[in-house]
Amino acid sequence: MSKLFRNGGAGLNVKLRKAAAIAVLLALTGCFKTSADELYRLPRVSDEYFKLQTRIDEVTASGAEYSPPTSGENRQSVQLEDIDGDGVKEAIAFFAARSEDYPLKIYIFKSDGDDYVIADIIEGTGTGIESIRYADMDGDGVLELVVGWQMGASLKNMSLYLERGFQHVKVAEADYTTALVSDITGDGLPDVSVVRLGTAETPGEIEVFSLMPDGEIVGATAHLSDGVEAVSRAQAGKLFDGVPAVVIDGKAAGGGIVTDIFCRVDGALVNIARTSAEDAEPRTLTVYSTDIDRDGIIDMPYPVPLPQQSDTVYYAIDWRSYSSDGSRRVAMTTYHNYSDGWYLTLPEAWRGRLTVRRADAVYGERSLVFSFVNGGEAVSDFLKIYTLSGENKEERARLPGRFRLLEEGDKIFAAELFNPGAEHFYAPAEADIRLGFHRIYTDWLTGS
Repeated sequence: MSKLFRNGGAGLNVKLRKAAAIAVLLALTGCFKTSADELYRLPRVSDEYFKLQTRIDEVTASGAEYSPPTSGENRQSVQLEDIDGDGVKEAIAFFAARSEDYPLKIYIFKSDGDDYVIADIIEGTGTGIESIRYADMDGDGVLELVVGWQMGASLKNMSLYLERGFQHVKVAEADYTTALVSDITGDGLPDVSVVRLGTAETPGEIEVFSLMPDGEIVGATAHLSDGVEAVSRAQAGKLFDGVPAVVIDGKAAGGGIVTDIFCRVDGALVNIARTSAEDAEPRTLTVYSTDIDRDGIIDMPYPVPLPQQSDTVYYAIDWRSYSSDGSRRVAMTTYHNYSDGWYLTLPEAWRGRLTVRRADAVYGERSLVFSFVNGGEAVSDFLKIYTLSGENKEERARLPGRFRLLEEGDKIFAAELFNPGAEHFYAPAEADIRLGFHRIYTDWLTGS
């Protein structure tokens, strides 16, 4: 049972150990007598959950099978959510009955004393349930259900359901490529944003659905940049003037990444990234927008080529944040080493002076050399960062001049300053490198 439920059934071994420890303590203090069998008896699963399993078994006995959502954060076959806001969670289960006209079914089971009863059934067509999101979009304490139905290999349909007394009403639907729930209108309540790619006849667009207290749906649309053929990442966040936004990183038809930034300006939904020719130009480096400095503001990456020491081009990345009027500022500059999985924050004083090169002469020792350009083609090496692996990585991390940055998994990251204590105003100290070094972690929702 524990594998089926979100927010329930976890930590059984922890509970057992705690219960055993408490029982031993009480026994030693003479509070009660207990046998060894009683001491190690497993905690009793609630009768309520046995009743729920019985109701689910009745559904599967009729020929249905589990068909949980395939995308998003909510992918469990049975999920627990307080839909009606009464403080008691309902159980939402997902099934497919292939022989019926509406084969996809979402059952909502409501607690009734120590039993569960079927409160509502939402039916749909398609090949599967792509996603489900729960959101109180009108602030009445009752959750709306945002369901994504998979209609084909690349076709998806979003349906927005109101639950009133466990009688569902579909109030909006739309085809989409990517969908997300966030507050883009700035009223403190979540909205549904769907992104659709363009065709030969129509441009790609984002459509936003907002739910009014009276149940009315208010919609707004804005165009994506021209030539976006795939959505690489869609995320919600804020601009540096505090305005909420949705940021779309898209794959351009001719190659590269284009970023679109949608927000409300004077009541209208606009794409502020389309106002600049530089912003509309696809980026050749595959880097996606993120909150790089963890200040709650989404930053957009813009690669800056570094002076070359060979035919290989290396890039620094200026992370730009935007305001709703389209103005921008550089929040941070980094060097991202994607092949080794780390990045380094670059001081402003290094701008225009920095160059890098690889130096991988030793087996199990990948390294990158940072140098300053001293006019013309002359360079001065000042820093080397190592990614160490293999059986002797510990010994190599302790070689003279090296200092450890991080150990993670089977790797050790270390660094070496070639001229520590140099008096140049742009020369780093060991503490600067430690503070500016970070690992690159994969986003499990997007794979990027």
